[in-house]
Amino acid sequence: MMTKAASPAGLGLLIVLTATFFQVSRAATEVRHDCFPDAGSPHVTLSEAACRQRNCDWDSNVPEGQPWCVLSRAHGVSYSLSHRTDQGSSLQVDLQRRGAASYGGDFARPTFRAEFLSDSVVRFTFDDSDAQPPRYRVPMGLNLPSSGASSPLYQLKITSTDPFAFQIIRRDTGTVILDTSVGGLILSDQYLQLATRLPSGNVYGFGENLHNSFRHPIGTHPSLYSAFSRDIDPRLGKPLYGVQPFYTCVEDSQGNTHGVFLLNSNAQDFSLSSDPMLTWRTIGGVLDFFVFLGPSPENVVQQYTQLVGLPVMPPYWGLGFQLCKWGYNNLDNMKRAVSETINSGIPLDVQYADIDHMDERKDFTLDTVHFAGLNDYWQSLRTGGMRTVIILDPCLAKVDGYEPYEKMKQVRGNIQWPRDATPDSQAMDSDRSVLGKVWPDPKVVFPDFFKNVTRQTWKDLIVSHRSKLVFDGLWIDMNEPSNFMTNENRPGDWKPVAGDPLHCLINKWDDPPYRPLAVTSFDTPQRAARMSDKTMCMNAVQGNSGEHRHYDVHSLYAWSQASSTQEAARAATGERSMVITRSNFAGSGQYAGHWLGDNHATWDDLHQSIIGMLEFNLFGIPFIGADICGFNGHPSDELCLRWMQLGAFYPFSRNHNTAGNHEQHPGHFGQEFTSASREILETRYWMLPYLYTLFHHAHTEGGTVVRPLHHEFPTDSATLGIDRQFLWGPGFLISPILEQGQSTLQFYVPEGRWYDFYQDTVFIGPKSVTIPVYYYSKPQLLLRGGHIFPLQRPANNTAFSRRNPFSLKVMLSDQETNGGKANGTLFWDDGTSQDTFEKGNYFYAAFTAHRGLLTMKVKHNHGVPEINTLHVENIEIHGVVEVDDVSITSQGRQITSFKYDFTEDTEILILHVTLPLADDFTVEWSSDGSVTPIVYPPVASQVRVDCYPEAVSPQGLFNQENCQNRHCAYDEHVPQGEPFCFYPLAGGLRYSLESRENTANGFRVGITRYGQGPFGKDFRKPTLEVQVLSNDMLRFTFDDAAANPARYRVPVPLNLPQGPANNPQYVFHFTDESRLAFQIIRKSTGTAIFDTGVGGLVLSDQFLQLATKLPSRNVYGLGENVHDSFRHQSGKSWAAFARDQPPTDLVYNLYGAHAFYTCVEDDSGNTHGVFMFNSNAQEYVLGDLPMLTWRTIGGVLDFFVFLGPSPENVVQQYTQVIGRPVMPPYWGLGFQLCEYHYNTLAHMQTAVRETLQYNIPLDVQYADIDHMEGRRDFTVDPVTFAGLNDYWKSLRAGGMHTIIILDPALISNVSGYEPYEKIKSVNGFVSWSSDVTSPADSRDSSGAMLGYVWPQGKVAFPDFFKNVTRQAWKELIVKHHERLAIDGLWIDMNEPANFGTNDDRPFNWPENVRPYWSLKCPRNELDDPMYRTLGAYAWDTSDHRARLSDKTLCMSAVQGNSHQYRHYDVHNLYGYSETTITLEAIRAATGERGLVISRSTFPGSGHYAGHWLGDNFSSWTDLRRSIIGMLEFNLFGIPMVGADICGFQGATTKELCLRWMQLGAFYPFSRNHNSYIKKPQHPGAFGPEFGQASREIMEVRYWLLPYLYTLFHLAHTQGGTVARPLHHEFPTDVQALAVDQQFMWGPALLISPILNQGEAQLQYYLPTGRWYDFFTGVSKQGPSQEISTVTYYSKPALHVRAGHILPTQRPANNTVFSRRNPLTIRAMLDAGGQASGSLYWDDGTSIETYTSGNYFLADFSCKNGLLQMKVRHSHGVADANSLYVEAVAIYGVGPTSRITVSNSLQSHMSYTKTYNTAAKVLQLKDLHLPLQNGFTITWN
Repeated sequence: MMTKAASPAGLGLLIVLTATFFQVSRAATEVRHDCFPDAGSPHVTLSEAACRQRNCDWDSNVPEGQPWCVLSRAHGVSYSLSHRTDQGSSLQVDLQRRGAASYGGDFARPTFRAEFLSDSVVRFTFDDSDAQPPRYRVPMGLNLPSSGASSPLYQLKITSTDPFAFQIIRRDTGTVILDTSVGGLILSDQYLQLATRLPSGNVYGFGENLHNSFRHPIGTHPSLYSAFSRDIDPRLGKPLYGVQPFYTCVEDSQGNTHGVFLLNSNAQDFSLSSDPMLTWRTIGGVLDFFVFLGPSPENVVQQYTQLVGLPVMPPYWGLGFQLCKWGYNNLDNMKRAVSETINSGIPLDVQYADIDHMDERKDFTLDTVHFAGLNDYWQSLRTGGMRTVIILDPCLAKVDGYEPYEKMKQVRGNIQWPRDATPDSQAMDSDRSVLGKVWPDPKVVFPDFFKNVTRQTWKDLIVSHRSKLVFDGLWIDMNEPSNFMTNENRPGDWKPVAGDPLHCLINKWDDPPYRPLAVTSFDTPQRAARMSDKTMCMNAVQGNSGEHRHYDVHSLYAWSQASSTQEAARAATGERSMVITRSNFAGSGQYAGHWLGDNHATWDDLHQSIIGMLEFNLFGIPFIGADICGFNGHPSDELCLRWMQLGAFYPFSRNHNTAGNHEQHPGHFGQEFTSASREILETRYWMLPYLYTLFHHAHTEGGTVVRPLHHEFPTDSATLGIDRQFLWGPGFLISPILEQGQSTLQFYVPEGRWYDFYQDTVFIGPKSVTIPVYYYSKPQLLLRGGHIFPLQRPANNTAFSRRNPFSLKVMLSDQETNGGKANGTLFWDDGTSQDTFEKGNYFYAAFTAHRGLLTMKVKHNHGVPEINTLHVENIEIHGVVEVDDVSITSQGRQITSFKYDFTEDTEILILHVTLPLADDFTVEWSSDGSVTPIVYPPVASQVRVDCYPEAVSPQGLFNQENCQNRHCAYDEHVPQGEPFCFYPLAGGLRYSLESRENTANGFRVGITRYGQGPFGKDFRKPTLEVQVLSNDMLRFTFDDAAANPARYRVPVPLNLPQGPANNPQYVFHFTDESRLAFQIIRKSTGTAIFDTGVGGLVLSDQFLQLATKLPSRNVYGLGENVHDSFRHQSGKSWAAFARDQPPTDLVYNLYGAHAFYTCVEDDSGNTHGVFMFNSNAQEYVLGDLPMLTWRTIGGVLDFFVFLGPSPENVVQQYTQVIGRPVMPPYWGLGFQLCEYHYNTLAHMQTAVRETLQYNIPLDVQYADIDHMEGRRDFTVDPVTFAGLNDYWKSLRAGGMHTIIILDPALISNVSGYEPYEKIKSVNGFVSWSSDVTSPADSRDSSGAMLGYVWPQGKVAFPDFFKNVTRQAWKELIVKHHERLAIDGLWIDMNEPANFGTNDDRPFNWPENVRPYWSLKCPRNELDDPMYRTLGAYAWDTSDHRARLSDKTLCMSAVQGNSHQYRHYDVHNLYGYSETTITLEAIRAATGERGLVISRSTFPGSGHYAGHWLGDNFSSWTDLRRSIIGMLEFNLFGIPMVGADICGFQGATTKELCLRWMQLGAFYPFSRNHNSYIKKPQHPGAFGPEFGQASREIMEVRYWLLPYLYTLFHLAHTQGGTVARPLHHEFPTDVQALAVDQQFMWGPALLISPILNQGEAQLQYYLPTGRWYDFFTGVSKQGPSQEISTVTYYSKPALHVRAGHILPTQRPANNTVFSRRNPLTIRAMLDAGGQASGSLYWDDGTSIETYTSGNYFLADFSCKNGLLQMKVRHSHGVADANSLYVEAVAIYGVGPTSRITVSNSLQSHMSYTKTYNTAAKVLQLKDLHLPLQNGFTITWN
């Protein structure tokens, strides 16, 4: 049953919210939940019987690391949804329990409640609604969001009602961030458990524990942690002083991060296992979770701290260096430590007194013997600017007359025994206070800070004590609370006066049914630990009315003390004061700082202190540090020095050690040590204004002060595991020296510019850097470009440093990309007063720098008198390229009294000034990045070349400022569609002709550049070379003559014309040498076919651009893309970058790259073509002028221009250069069948059988990856495809042929997998570059780059640019052919595709296989060029910045025999490089011509392979688009092309599939293929009528195969197209220029398919001339628009053009048999009675028959009543001898008489004549004219 509660706000809103937040479905995942997490204890027996007793299942046969005893799905506890109430902003679910929990006490009425607190915070709680009294909840106030959730970042989805489970999903990415479908939910009185699957293994937080890494390790064995406040040596156990049940998780490669907080103060465990999965366990209260959606790591911490309490603002002096020792033992030793430190010149702000300053270690006392005069001494320190802090332990000695004890007892302010308890008399005071033993003798009581009277008394005691001993802050220790020897026997050295240790009674609180890890980890064989060990008894009561059990609030003890202590310290001092606490809980940071406890003087502890510091910043306690040089043990000089250097960057910086240890204050170690300590602490003091400002932001906004690198760079996978470096805020990177005897320091530099703090070194990240280390080397300190740091001259302490002048360090970001930007802020107050921000008594200023202008703007200034005495004395501006002059203004007045120094080599501008801090000021320096925008002359909108093409991206960051940073003009007042930001034609970047020299076939021009390009790294010595290749072909190339090494050029061989150009059709001339503008003009017409006068030329390292005005809008080609029309539409941009991308709407780049277009220039049909020979990522834009802009991000601009003049001439000239199309085998022109996911041989056999049963011709059967074992190349699944080879041999015996798929990726983790091992043995894979730091687990032992595709494991990618790889690939294919009969190869996924690159999880990575893995490319200039091209930014979203490497390999990979190529350059060539060797291999394997079909292609691919149009969809749109794709690839020199008939993706319909069979019958490459989990669509699957229609249209195709084969021969030998657009035959026909729903085979056959659903009429266009209906012979005269009626089984309209003769052949079931059938010659006479044609024939399978002369070639001609076939060549074709012509049909002939048929052997041959009077078709049948002899037919 479900109900919905309406509110006065209205039901409509609630319905919307309900739909927004809730979805219900069923899902459950089998996961093993450990029923014996305590099995590690010697007192816990793990056995089958014990397992059954806990209602769990036993299975000892499990992998290592998996539990044997697991929660039972069958008879264990589970919960189902029984009732649900949706209330818009919340949801409540009543749960029904089934079974019993392991420890009894099951919730009587379990409930689940979710509250949608804000758009980024959701809360959910499991409680027992029938519990009486209600179950314990944590008694702390929360700052709950009040905004509500209007546009939540999350969705809560109930995934199963039985068992109950839910997910929390990030809306914009679909990432499941919390998923309880893993099971494991348990709700009982003293054992509550919740498990969730994690979206990634990037998990941080959980405390307080000792962690060896900041990112939690997730491995085979679960990582177990406990949270229960405990006084413990950090080395001895996992649970430490505080409890912080909060974690963050970076979910994905976009850096999306969430956090989870469990508001529960009972003892807890949490376990991280390998899924990755997290299990929470607690032994009381309720499960009360908060989820924070971020989405950035800092957002998460801000949201968390806004809930639990924003961090306290420390006093300024609290950020100074501090000194302490337990064991000064007397005042003289303290004084000596202070004086030695100060006399060494080391800044020192705070001196502590530990418990040794007390009288018998009692709080609020002073040892008047050993510390006589302490107050006076401390007063003197304070006079000198220092501050003082004392320690307080919460235990008060039970001594009569001891005022603190008496006062607390008087108000019954201590923790009490419950009324029903009867403890030993030594354990209870007369007021029932619990008695324990800590430092004072004999016994102690423990104040209960949950009582109001206690808090007041504690405050009074502190205020009173300050009147006796001056202090400024309080350090509260031992507040877990600690109690010595609880439950243990009295040791030998125990003082008799102390009596026996505290022994707790046996009860459910001290001895719960489940003892968490905090207890069992301290079990020994002799003794089982108890909850109360080292603390007080769990059954003690606390609170004003005893409402809390210590069992519940134990971990809150310090939290309750901290708030009271802060209040007291402020009351005592009248100032902000400072509290430092050892124990802590969530929210403690709003009252106190924390130190990391009793650490040890070891190198491990030195490193671990960074981890602890980072974690407590997550926990909202940024005022954090460790005891410098270690508390326990004796540090070496070296260790202490390194710790002083690290500790100088702890927010809480204190040197402290224990009694009996050597002195370790920094003044103790000698002059060199003290000098190093002084230098590093002075660095800290310089940076204190920045640090104080960071604390202000944390205090007012939340977030961290010290932060891990991934908080600033969450998308950089390299930062996710870094915990030996850290940041102060966003901009200050600290890389300390952490190893003994370290000789080098390796540190990571994230993306961007980073400036060395001490030296003039600049680092450009991302990269790893190694520097030498010497004994007194400092840590590596880097300041991040883009930030401004306020600094202040140090002094001996902050009281004096705060009076010193300020300096500014302005660290500019990259000048070339954004004009050099930087920002910063400064917060200032008096440093001591309370709540200065809240009261408005503060100063706040913002600094900005950009394009040569630094500004300080005062945002707030009130109540800080000292601000008027402060000034800025120095300003350092780093990253300044050039300075001509400097001007400064303050309060609008020009300042003249200043000096400046500029060093060009270091790019540092230093100003010596005196600028009042209270006043606004500006500093302006004139340089190339001048702040004054350049005003460019206007440019007409139609000729504007876009300077900011990525403005269309949600990640484009487009504005006027960024436009001008590219040295471009900005004008927003332009027509719609024209760019706002554009290249100026005058005044901006330009190139001019400076020199010219003639070459053997042209000339070379030297070029001078003026101005800067938009992305820097401009060509240093640009050149233009023009080559006159032939009369109809021109080449021009832009290069950089100064490049060393030479710039990359495409390693694809070209066939350049060799003859001289004695009469070129073109003229090349410069129209403006000062702007390097030129034209290429067709001589015969004067038409400028290429004109760069529109400007926009850019020549730089990673951005090259050229624009040209076009002579007309009739532009075709440029691919591979989805185009909705064959003739390009203006105003569109397209990318060319090979990508594994299905062809859908708005797809900008597909599988191949073809930078070639044709353009019909004029009404005379003159046509030219242009080819840019470049393999880098590129794009092209067609403007309205019309204009074309080319862009590429590498190589050179290398253009070929083909003058035609006809469209077919252009394609012939183009294919002459790149390689003529391959000649397919004859069987390759037959119909072909394939399906991805036949899954079994039986299904494949069914498809073949059902196709053949309708006598549909079928030539080729394919096997997709499902035939492989584990989808691994060169394998056959021995189970599902057993017998495949035998079956295929039977098909081949029946005349069919077979093809298998090969993907290039080879699995690396399958033992003995020969293909991988073979190529690895020759180092034949695409590899990581030696200068790139590869991500973890992304390379094999040979250095190969690993990815993930179809096989279940990491894969490597063969590098086909390596000779050894090509040979190995060939051998593998040859060997595989011996095992499986194949005739051709289909190579797929060769863009190359890689799944999930830069994502957290590839889409097909099994969800339950953890950890997820994917290839993540490092950040560098190749993987992240400054201009990404449309091929990347087209895929941007508002929260995802796409990268070139998405869905493929990293651009920084290397390829080639000597790794001479970067994948960045040759990515688009991967498919090409694979194709060439694959054809060679299949020919070697079969000894025949073979057939290769490739998905990814490049110019020249057609010389080796055909192509299919990729993973299209079963839609009418894709049906129509397939014609466009087919026509374009014919332009590209790949005429063996077709689309997957009926569509690859989606479910086709019968009508759609029929129309597609009819169209596909006229694809040159005709294959029906579909995807997995779709219904079969082979033509035999739709029934007899469909089968008949398919047979009929396929028989038409087979009739026409001799003509089609002849067309391929012509393309193979002469170039040109096979399938061609109408305008290639009719270029002067304006209407033909736009036709793309009809096409032609060669010059003669016009195909007009039916392309629309439910089409009742077919409209088609007949160009000029006579056209014969192929089926009826009836002729029509064009040009004309025709309409024919369409029925369901109508065929396409087929027309044969008059004047052509077609050789045809009777069909058969496949080409092996059809090739044996007789021929019919069809002559289509024109109005003059003429026609011509030809026939090419060979054996159909042999290699290079034409070049070897083994072929038959005949010409047909008809004129004046004479039809002839003349044999031009006949050799080596045995079956030509058996072929004969059985019929001749002559169309368009009138009534005839005296027909004579003859050949060279017979003068009169018999025949049967028929004549169709209506159609005027003469047919001569029953002929037997041998093909070899030719023939002649005459008639009157």
